Amino acid sequence: MLLIRPTKVTPAMVTASSAGAADPDYSATVSWALNSRVYLPANGKTYECVQAPALDKYPPTEPLYWKLAAPSNRWSMFDGEPSTSTVTAGDLTTTVVVPGRINAVALFGLVGSRLQITQRSVANTVLATFDKQLIRPPASWYEYFYRTSEQIPDAVFTGLVPSTGSKLEITIKGPAACAAIVVGNQFDLGNAKLGASTSIVDYSKKATSADGVQSFEPGRFSRRMSVVLEQPGERYPSVQRELEKVRATPCVWLGVPDVERYSPMTIYGFYRDFSLEVAYTTTNLCSLEIESLT
Repeated sequence: MLLIRPTKVTPAMVTASSAGAADPDYSATVSWALNSRVYLPANGKTYECVQAPALDKYPPTEPLYWKLAAPSNRWSMFDGEPSTSTVTAGDLTTTVVVPGRINAVALFGLVGSRLQITQRSVANTVLATFDKQLIRPPASWYEYFYRTSEQIPDAVFTGLVPSTGSKLEITIKGPAACAAIVVGNQFDLGNAKLGASTSIVDYSKKATSADGVQSFEPGRFSRRMSVVLEQPGERYPSVQRELEKVRATPCVWLGVPDVERYSPMTIYGFYRDFSLEVAYTTTNLCSLEIESLT
């Protein structure tokens, strides 16, 4: 299993996008007009002005002047919330410049026909390229003729060159959408043992009227994974420390990397619980309970 610990992306790192303009950063010296939208770097939230003029009115503490708003279409794929998506009628292209070193990138909530990523160095030299079809090929002639095409919603690439200041050029052939992009560094937690399980928690609601008529209100759902990992005994301290670092932090978890039939074991979320067991002289076991963001 691989863990990808995310690097925080800021609006300044997104240097180009076909999904519209970015919201301006909030400034206390500007008299904001009604319906103005601002981005607050301090908490990564977007606000909309509901009373003007909003001069020197700090959004989190001035609810009479500001309300929380959905992120801009440009920023939705970078806000860390899979519930918001960047959507374009045509191709979706974006460029991200990461100051530090990264060696992995993951995309979730994808809609489109093809995904292309180019990694460039500070000197604009091509370091790596990735190309992935986002329509799952049919498994049989019956599926070819009679089943509708199946969208591949997630893609993870772990072969990036760990070069400082990399520029990622990302293109999704449209009509396109992307709910989340995660860039970061991978950490090997060990090999998943047979017996791992995946499931979902459905947050839909059922209501029953006084006459006994039932109705359903569809809601979101989260995915869960239970897995036991096997790892060399000498990695006990490093695995313990790494899992402590990502406590209450959404990360990417790859149960079995680069094997398509185990793709349900790829989750963007957090661990609910983990335990390390010194089971054998040279081998340890790690039990993980992971839940995705909704």
